[in-house]
Amino acid sequence: MIRRIESAIIHAARGPDRFEREVPALLRQAIDEVIDSKRSGRFTLGELEKTELTYIGTKVEILLRNFLKLDRGDKLDLSIDGIEVDVKNTVRSQWTIPLEAMGHPCILIRAQEQTALCWFGLLVISEPYLNKGKNRDQKRTIAELGKKNIRWLLEAAPYPQNFWEQIRAEERNSIISPRGGTDRIAALFTTIQKQRISRNVVEALAQQKDYMKRIRRNGGARDILSPRGIAILWGKKDRSLIRELGLPFCTNSEFISFKPVEEDHVALLRNAGHID
Repeated sequence: MIRRIESAIIHAARGPDRFEREVPALLRQAIDEVIDSKRSGRFTLGELEKTELTYIGTKVEILLRNFLKLDRGDKLDLSIDGIEVDVKNTVRSQWTIPLEAMGHPCILIRAQEQTALCWFGLLVISEPYLNKGKNRDQKRTIAELGKKNIRWLLEAAPYPQNFWEQIRAEERNSIISPRGGTDRIAALFTTIQKQRISRNVVEALAQQKDYMKRIRRNGGARDILSPRGIAILWGKKDRSLIRELGLPFCTNSEFISFKPVEEDHVALLRNAGHID
C-alpha cells in the first residue's frame, strides 16, 4: 500500500525532481503565511500562539492537496489513488495521531525552522507503532518502532530558510528598531550584506503595499545608503552586475547589498548609479 501511495504522489507531482523542489518550498509558504510578518509584525514561530501553530498543519494540507491536485477523502484528509490518507504535520519533533487514523496510511511532514530541514514520510498507523500515552483528545504519538518503519520521500532535506532564524538577536534588533519602513530597510541592507534577501523580508519591514518605494531613490533606502557607499542590487534588474561583482546569485524576487572596497568595484557601482 505504501509503495502504491508513494508512486501516486510522485506521479501527481510530475516526477521526483519536482516533488523534491516544490514540497520544501510549500512548507516555507505555509509557515510564512501563518506568521504573516507583513500584518502581524512577528517574524518567527516562537512568537506565535499555540493555537496558531496548529493552523500550520491545515495550511500544509491545503497547499499539498492543491499542488498534487488531490481530492479530499471521505473520512481522512486525502484520497490518493482511491486510498484514504491522513496528513499530519509538526514543527516540533513528534506527530499526534488521532483514533480515526488507526489502520490507515498517514503522510507525516515535519519542518524544523532552526536548521531549515524537513521530512516527508509515509506510515500505515498500527498499534505497535504508537506510544501508549494519550493526550486529552485521545491522540497518541509515534513510537520508536513506528519511526523506524516510516518510508521517507524526503529526509532531512533543506527547505528555504526563515531569514529571521538565521541572524543574531542583536542584528535583528538593529533592523527592526527604527520606526519608519524606509529606515528599517536601510538598517537591513546595512546590517546584512553579501547575503540574498527575499522580497518577503523587505515587504514585512516596509509595512506598505508598494514595498519597492521603500527601496528606490526619491525617498527610499537607496537615498540613505548610496552616500555611504552601500549598493542595493536586485536580482531582476542587476543580475549581470551581481555576477560581475562575484556576489551570490539572486532570483527575480531577491535583493543583495554590497559596500565595495576594491577600486574597480567602486567604479563599477558608481558608473551604474548605485552609489554616489
